[in-house]
Amino acid sequence: MCKSMFALLALTFTLFVTPSWAKPTTCGGEEQPSCTQTNTFSPGTTVGVYTFGDSTLRVEFVGGVKTTFTLTVTEATLTDAQLTARLDPKVFPTGTTCFHYGGGCEEYDFTGSAGGPNGVPVKNVDYGPPIKLTLSYFSSDQPNNPAFGHAPGESTTFSEDILTDYFKPFEDDTMDGSTPSLSSVIALNQPLEENDTFCWVSPASDGQTFRVGDEVEVAFQLFASGSCPNSGTSIRDNKAKLSLANASGAFQPVHSDEGGKNFHFDNHDKVNEREFSTTGLAPGDYFITVRSTKFSPQTRQIHLIP
Repeated sequence: MCKSMFALLALTFTLFVTPSWAKPTTCGGEEQPSCTQTNTFSPGTTVGVYTFGDSTLRVEFVGGVKTTFTLTVTEATLTDAQLTARLDPKVFPTGTTCFHYGGGCEEYDFTGSAGGPNGVPVKNVDYGPPIKLTLSYFSSDQPNNPAFGHAPGESTTFSEDILTDYFKPFEDDTMDGSTPSLSSVIALNQPLEENDTFCWVSPASDGQTFRVGDEVEVAFQLFASGSCPNSGTSIRDNKAKLSLANASGAFQPVHSDEGGKNFHFDNHDKVNEREFSTTGLAPGDYFITVRSTKFSPQTRQIHLIP
């Protein structure tokens, strides 16, 4: 069983939300290709954590739970060929793979004691949407363009990307997803559309200190080739996305300033930039991750003081 420092911190964080725990079991590999765990949800218990050999799945009913039901998660191992046959090519381009760990491509399937297909809870009957899924896993695969594959309804085809946030601060990858209903999910690694050179501009270095309440500028330059620093022509990338997580591995809301939630290109300085507010955040360490279809995810740490 392989666990990184981040996985342990993530588990520590979940203790404060008092989920219904199942006994941890090592899953995956040839000897035990699948593993099943069950949690009970009720109006007073809206979060459950499922701990497997190389991964942890956290399920949160953000809109609340209306009835009491059990929810079972089964981790099943797919081969690369089996995964490819289940990917919708209109959503996931050729070359999309899983993040490999636990023996192959690890899929998470949901069953339960409620009234939906396979016993899953029913939206607006058993719970209020959305459902937040947080998956942490240990994989040696280099992330390119991460995706959180979802096979909606009773379909076995992964035809939706529900990814909202992603980062990899230590060894583990962590991704957040949001969905109105539960069915099979899997961590996917899409090929990059380009392979550009990413150069941080701001924060200028890891560990840069800000005060709570400051606006933090996140800025980068992108080049077709070469290394940093680079004398080439900087490329615009207004589709880049930003995630923010604290030292416990919990994603934080990114509160935008007047510049909006997207990166924009400053023609004078030739940088892609946006800002976010730290108002309301607790002092401590945070991780900023920028990801795109043009470069692999980039993470920088900052430190907030009172």
